[in-house]
Amino acid sequence: MKLKLLFIMSFFCVFYNTINAQSNQTEPKYIQNWTRLEEAKFYFDVSYAVVKCSPTSKAIVIMNAFNEGGTYPKVGFKLALKDAAGNEAQVEIALFKTKIGDMFIASCSSENHANLRFDVPEGIDASTMKISIIYNTGS
Repeated sequence: MKLKLLFIMSFFCVFYNTINAQSNQTEPKYIQNWTRLEEAKFYFDVSYAVVKCSPTSKAIVIMNAFNEGGTYPKVGFKLALKDAAGNEAQVEIALFKTKIGDMFIASCSSENHANLRFDVPEGIDASTMKISIIYNTGS
């Protein structure tokens, strides 16, 4: 009888902790939904979103890069950020390897493609920020 009670109590503890852990996980809060940037002439697409990964985190930019053309083995970009008040900043995404059909999507929940994720620079209003892009192929 004691073994059965111990088993039942253990089961409820595991069940409770699982439910509690799931309820503590939060989805990112989108400050700006996905926005497409100008496509490269060599058919490379980049989009960005501005998110807060947790209620207490700083706003970050996450990017989605898609190599539609496959012309260059490495691609990077220079980003010009500007908010409604006229504050400006620049961010450079270093060259990274890519081939035709590759899609790289940065996220809050993974370190994959962390090169396509960065903090919104100090002094820039994340809610009104706009980004323009200059592509770099290293050639």
